[in-house]
Amino acid sequence: MPKAGPPADTLAAMSDGDDQPNQAAQTGSAELGELRVPLDQAKVLELLSQAARRGKLPEFAKGGPENALFRASALGQPFDRDLVAWAAPDEGGTKLSFQLRWRKKSPILFIAALIFTVEPGRYFLELMIPGSWGWGSIMWWYYPLTIIPIPFAWRTFMKQSRKSTMESAQESHAAIQKILAGATSD
Repeated sequence: MPKAGPPADTLAAMSDGDDQPNQAAQTGSAELGELRVPLDQAKVLELLSQAARRGKLPEFAKGGPENALFRASALGQPFDRDLVAWAAPDEGGTKLSFQLRWRKKSPILFIAALIFTVEPGRYFLELMIPGSWGWGSIMWWYYPLTIIPIPFAWRTFMKQSRKSTMESAQESHAAIQKILAGATSD
């Protein structure tokens, strides 16, 4: 049985609102599921805001991309994502659906730092290893040693981030479910 390919590890996969925003394979929305609560949207926001002030939901904020009801942080290592929730009216309540969205700033800065530190590193290494030692030009071995590992490091970082943010999002999803379930049983 053929195995499904991994999600794209490029910045292009971090879409934030195109025609088909963030497929389930990239965001993990299928793993987060939907949540139905017998509360209206205003009450949901009020309860979650109170929980956020008590430290139960990291970086909780009302609103979000594409008319989302709220967003919270899905903490990851090394990159974070946003847990975004949309609300739709349901029979006697509200249906919440969740997606994870990449925060683009940190990965872009990280990849830029990786790329733009290669040339200054070569310059300083040439100062430390003088040409009189007979090693020839440093660029013949320095560039392959510094540039070739960048895609592999990027892939590893994205894989780690995807895993850790999904764990954090599942914890936040469970906390949201507990908070809202507790309010309906009162």
